[in-house]
Amino acid sequence: MKIANESPWKFVVMWMRLYFAFHYLSSGLNFVVFRYIPDFSHAGKVGSYIGAMADVGFYQMVKYLEVVLGSMLLLNIGVPLALIIMAGISVTIVFLNLFVSPDPRELFTGFQELLLTGGLLLAYGGYYANFCRVKAEPFWFWDGMRKRENSTQGANRE
Repeated sequence: MKIANESPWKFVVMWMRLYFAFHYLSSGLNFVVFRYIPDFSHAGKVGSYIGAMADVGFYQMVKYLEVVLGSMLLLNIGVPLALIIMAGISVTIVFLNLFVSPDPRELFTGFQELLLTGGLLLAYGGYYANFCRVKAEPFWFWDGMRKRENSTQGANRE
């Protein structure tokens, strides 16, 4: 089996990562730069939920987070970490758009979030493999980073 970065799929993964980065950046910067909060009164059942999020400042926090996460994807920095955080946002978007308010535009957005997040999580899934252990012992974060650094240095020597 080819390493993921050596297969032709790397271009599909890169396109998905960049598309998702621009999607998050445009969504977040629309609020950060222009302070734009859409009128949620016409959004049906979802409108009161998102309006309440905006009232307590959670919507605004998510928009700032979208800028940070989109930048991480665009610059290819900490992509596995960014994807885990983005998955939480995407679950909410998918649920609201596919099940609570399934209008045609929302259906597209819901499926887009589902496919992009799911596809990228699979593409970077090797980084999450240790999360799937049935039995795990305590393993400090810094020890894991040290182990990773040592294994990449050994690979560079060969």
